[in-house]
Amino acid sequence: MENPSKGPGGSFIEGDHPSAPTAVFAVLMGWLVAAREAITEEQACEAVDWVHDSLGIAHDDLMYAAGLIGHPDASPDVTLNEAVEHYGDNDGLTFVLYMLLLSGGLVATVGGGDPDWLRQFDLTA
Repeated sequence: MENPSKGPGGSFIEGDHPSAPTAVFAVLMGWLVAAREAITEEQACEAVDWVHDSLGIAHDDLMYAAGLIGHPDASPDVTLNEAVEHYGDNDGLTFVLYMLLLSGGLVATVGGGDPDWLRQFDLTA
């Protein structure tokens, strides 16, 4: 392949369609923030614990994104910029990964393993 960045996923990473990363970010952010209003702090803890236990993701790293779902140990003072900077990237892709992991944790623990559970939080619903 002459330019591997143009392969599968290349347009997302390289920004051939700049709205694509923004849309992914917005959908995940919308799901997590809306879920915070629908779940308990205990359920937020269970989701974080599931991601930590199942995938081996460091608890401290998860806390920078877990505020989105209302985890009681997440710092309420962390701004979005601080969270993105914590993950060490300028484009926010690592933060998007953590939002995706938390979405999966919510599906696994609160949504009964059904990914459609998140659809109730779609902005168009």
